[in-house]
Amino acid sequence: MLGLIGLLVWFSLHLAGSRIFQVDECFEVYTARMLATGQAKAYPGSIGILQFLLSWLADSGPSSEQLLTAARFVMVEIFWLNVVLLALATGANLRSIRGLLVLLGAATLAPLWDYGFEIRHDNLLLTGLLVTWCVVRIRPAGLQSYLIAGALAVAMQFAAHKAFAYFIPLTLAILLFPPPGHNQPRWKLAFFWGVGGLMAFVALKLMYALQGAGELSDFAGSGLDFVSKVSVSESRFWPWETLSRLLGQTPLLVALVAAATMAVIVKINQRGRAALSWEGSLPEGLLFLGTLSMLFVNPTPFPYNLLYFVPFAFLFSYRYGSWLWPEIASRPALLTGSVMILVFTHLVPFGLATRRHMDMPNTRQVGLMRLAEELTDPVNDPVFDGALLVSTRAVIHPGSYLHSLSVQNLLQRDATHVADMLAARPAAVIMPNYRTDWLRKADHDYIREHYVPLADDFWVLGKQLPPGGGTLE
Repeated sequence: MLGLIGLLVWFSLHLAGSRIFQVDECFEVYTARMLATGQAKAYPGSIGILQFLLSWLADSGPSSEQLLTAARFVMVEIFWLNVVLLALATGANLRSIRGLLVLLGAATLAPLWDYGFEIRHDNLLLTGLLVTWCVVRIRPAGLQSYLIAGALAVAMQFAAHKAFAYFIPLTLAILLFPPPGHNQPRWKLAFFWGVGGLMAFVALKLMYALQGAGELSDFAGSGLDFVSKVSVSESRFWPWETLSRLLGQTPLLVALVAAATMAVIVKINQRGRAALSWEGSLPEGLLFLGTLSMLFVNPTPFPYNLLYFVPFAFLFSYRYGSWLWPEIASRPALLTGSVMILVFTHLVPFGLATRRHMDMPNTRQVGLMRLAEELTDPVNDPVFDGALLVSTRAVIHPGSYLHSLSVQNLLQRDATHVADMLAARPAAVIMPNYRTDWLRKADHDYIREHYVPLADDFWVLGKQLPPGGGTLE
């Protein structure tokens, strides 16, 4: 088992360095570089904790390829931290054979390999949720646990705008119904939770001030603006397609969760209010139900939201499986069959789902980044690609980043369109991608009029420009 875990660590490092970069990852790294190079005040959006973490890597020296790769390796460390925390959250002793089995099971959850080491703030938010669950539920230490829980609840609000949706119900649950092991009055636990939250708030306020990243209220304000835009966006859909991925990637997990849900319902039906306690699997069941409800509340439940759902589904299924284990282990024939079921309904789907990432290398993206940097000056030549792939070059306009929630603004009649941005500040290089396909026909016509294609996805400035424009030497 240790050998298998070591092989998985190696494979995760290999994929982190070679797998295609997703557009949201480019945005995170570009923001981190603006923070590292002292441009945070000019940045129109919000800067979160992850960007602060990545800004230590994003100085003005490395290339875009190096920045993205270094950030990926940071995320691999967070990925394995989350895997270990997930195993610890089951209550298993990781120095035992059973603990290693749990660790191996957590490390082979295919959806975590899809998004778990991508450069996303979601992974940092998952760390905060898992640590909170561990210190409150698994390793109860009274006032100390609630001090940590309070600090994390506040800090994570500045990691992701959606953090409040996960932490508010979790915080209310642990404050109103403290788990066994916290032998203190509720008011003391709540007081230390508040102290921890205040400490985190002060520390973050100092960090934002020292880095020149604005006020914490700026992040909160942009968060409310983001949530309001998402809530009224026309891009709404149900999470059925996202959840259907689990049938092929984690069929055993789906089966165990369904069985665990039925077992909880039967227990509540038999025992009534006596079943509503921290004993058994009900707390993990409610946690699982909460993350599932978030998928339905979220108007755009893209598959990366499985990062929150799958770990807590694993915790819930583990609680149910640990109840079944003594019955299975006492029967050799049943044990053999169970192992084969585990292999063909968990490990084999994991291998098939994860193997496909090797067919999506970032070779083409790296080549485009290198070419763009070789042809441009880092100070004077901006690059436009709509996805911020070349993070070491400036953008033509703060609103030129194309996002599914902002592209509608660029299409309005009275908006500043991309053609206007290019006329005011010509980009030396344009790299079309699926996001630039969202632009108006007039924007594409402007590009064809003033830029020369070196390839389908790489155009350089070279035709007649408006007054004040230049040409690429």
